[in-house]
Amino acid sequence: MHHLRVACRALLKSPAFTLGAVLTIAVGIGANTALFSVFDRLVLRPVTLADPSSLVAIWAVNPSLNLAAPAVSWARYEDTRAHAKSFARLANSAFDNFTLTGNGDPEQLNGLRVTASFLQTLGVSPAYGRNFTDEEDLPNGANVCILSHELWQTRFGADASIVGRTIRLNGLSWQVVGILPPHLSNPFSQTQIIAPRVFEVGGLTPAQVQNGAGYTQPIARLAPGVTRAQAATELAELGRSYHDRFSTKLDADNTNDPRDFVDTLTGNLRPTFYTLLGAVAFVLLIACANVASLFLGRLSARHKEIAVRQSLGATRGDVVRQFLLESLLFSGLAGSLGVLLALWGLSAIHATFTAQLPPNSVLTIDWRALAFTAGVTLGCALLVGLAPAWQASKPRLAEALKDAPRGSTGARSGRFRAALIVAEVALSMVLLVGSGLLLVSFLKLQRTPAGFNPKGLATAFVGVPATRYPTAAEQAQFFTRVIERLRGTPGVTSAAAVIGLPLAGFNPRSPYSVAGRPVPPLPQRPIAGLGIVSEDYFKTMDIRIVAGRGFTARDRDGAPPVCIVNETLAKRLFAGESALGHVLLRGKDADLRHEIVGVIADVKTNGVNAPTPDEIYYPMRQIGQPGMGVVAGTDRDASALQAIIRAAVADVDKDQPISFFTTMDASVAQSLGVQRIVASLTGAFAGLALALAALGLYSVVAYAVAQRTGEIGIRMALGAQPRQIVVREMRGGMRLVAIGVLAGLAASAGAARLIQTLLFDVQPLDPIVYGSVAALFAVVAALACLVPSLRASRVDPLVALRAD
Repeated sequence: MHHLRVACRALLKSPAFTLGAVLTIAVGIGANTALFSVFDRLVLRPVTLADPSSLVAIWAVNPSLNLAAPAVSWARYEDTRAHAKSFARLANSAFDNFTLTGNGDPEQLNGLRVTASFLQTLGVSPAYGRNFTDEEDLPNGANVCILSHELWQTRFGADASIVGRTIRLNGLSWQVVGILPPHLSNPFSQTQIIAPRVFEVGGLTPAQVQNGAGYTQPIARLAPGVTRAQAATELAELGRSYHDRFSTKLDADNTNDPRDFVDTLTGNLRPTFYTLLGAVAFVLLIACANVASLFLGRLSARHKEIAVRQSLGATRGDVVRQFLLESLLFSGLAGSLGVLLALWGLSAIHATFTAQLPPNSVLTIDWRALAFTAGVTLGCALLVGLAPAWQASKPRLAEALKDAPRGSTGARSGRFRAALIVAEVALSMVLLVGSGLLLVSFLKLQRTPAGFNPKGLATAFVGVPATRYPTAAEQAQFFTRVIERLRGTPGVTSAAAVIGLPLAGFNPRSPYSVAGRPVPPLPQRPIAGLGIVSEDYFKTMDIRIVAGRGFTARDRDGAPPVCIVNETLAKRLFAGESALGHVLLRGKDADLRHEIVGVIADVKTNGVNAPTPDEIYYPMRQIGQPGMGVVAGTDRDASALQAIIRAAVADVDKDQPISFFTTMDASVAQSLGVQRIVASLTGAFAGLALALAALGLYSVVAYAVAQRTGEIGIRMALGAQPRQIVVREMRGGMRLVAIGVLAGLAASAGAARLIQTLLFDVQPLDPIVYGSVAALFAVVAALACLVPSLRASRVDPLVALRAD
């Protein structure tokens, strides 16, 4: 307790120093705690499922088709289920949509078709009711469903008696047999309803399902003692057998790859978070170096106190322990304040980046984050206190007690402080260069043409039940009538329907061949993005037609089949000649012929930073679909189109709702969400690092001026001009800056290669970025050195000599 009281008195003697040190470290700890909480939620623990380490997602892989996705065919899944021995449980699912009517306004539900084994495989039990039975998962099984907890609460008022009753889905009666638990993570986070029979998913015919169309997402739990590598070996063997037995199926040449389920959810996030964690760790290190420098500065004021204590019998260990206790005390205060700052930071992150977070994400500080904060706080205490403690505890009794000049002891700590400043500058340069590269990359992404004009556009998904619109012609007629209603609405400038909307996250693909050339077997045919659009789609999206024509109302069922391709596909297939007039073949037997009547400019369908895929568009009136996106344009606020689209759909069919409404501007912004987050946060961290480094540099120069006040007074008494004093004092500080900048530039060259995957159209060694950062730092550093140097030039020689 005595040592603690001494430590408290020592800190209270210098309230300005204590407050500055606490705030500096608190900012670094708060930033680290907030980012760790997000990292822990989104990367370390992204799922709420039992024993996620034994779960694997089975992906379809085909390098020749550039395919690596959770898109396995139902036929392949059935074959795996019948023969695989590596899995304790195996299940499957596929996305589907359901239209809920009755008990209020019609609503489009996000659904999953699942096998009866799905919930058991994931270790989830219904909160109410039961799971599906094996009989319900067979062809012609009963129409049963399980509701999400959130849908049960919002739509059915949390009425437990709904279990066992029927609801209307897609115009048919479905019995509710269960309610899912609340707050489930992926694969349930956006799911409102689940139903059995994956092979009955909407939008695919039974023939397409059996021919090997890849649309399901199998998931398995490894058997005890089986590794993922062993499961991969078995699946490879089953794949070869599948190919031999079903060589004509679309997926015969695909292989199945079991991947860590959690990693499939977080793999793309890891490089981003490692970059941010590295940046925020640099900020904390700079903050620690700054405060350690301040601690060393206090030695000149406390060396006599320490010498007196040592002369009275205090050991070197006692002195070290006392300094470390002071460091631990103020670091503990900084850690507590850092937790409060982290809570504020998490609220800001959630409010700013909601669109990029998983649905129902709760960002909070739990015991894991608090344990992390405690560890960081202890680390800060050691980093800040150890070096000053060791420096202060060196026995220099005679020197300290004989009233030596101020510079004698300060020179010893001054060299270490200078080293800290060089380290601060170097770390700050690494952060500034990294954030500069990321910022330039983000700006170039923003300016990259997407191939369409999002201004004034909005879209919503509409799915019609096949029970009420069974034929392609009827489905196309429904959307044609919706488009006509929209065109007649005041404020709407254009409207269209589409499958394959850019940046929608759902981009179907289909095999094709070129007439007049050898037709490969179905598994070996090239695959292109599939677009089905109404005639005004390209005009509505402002997609340029570079050759030929767009679709017209004459391109309907019974007319000659036509198609439109993008420039990337046209140049690759028909290099040196026009694509117009050529015929593309589709269908299992390549017997469906579509003449190319137009070529459109490339569209960044999969993301502004993703390569343009091959794409083929077909007219909606010739290939109708039960679910399409409705796009409308306006010269007003695009968000107002939600009510307009809903009214137009209801005017055609009052039982058809809309879902997934968004403006195209929002889609473009969301597609750049990760880059925006990285650029914003690293920029903020770099700015903070720059400020801390400037503060540290200021304190070193100011300390040097204070230590050399007598010398400066003598120089001025001998005739030195203020300008000479300023130049001399700044030279010392700028020498440290030059060393730190050179070291930082060298370190930045290595660190930039680690973030190369996050850069777009920017080289890791971009000379403009490096030069700009060095110039910026030089200006800020010069200002930090100038203030104390000007103060030195105003020293009164008589006052300085009297004080010394």
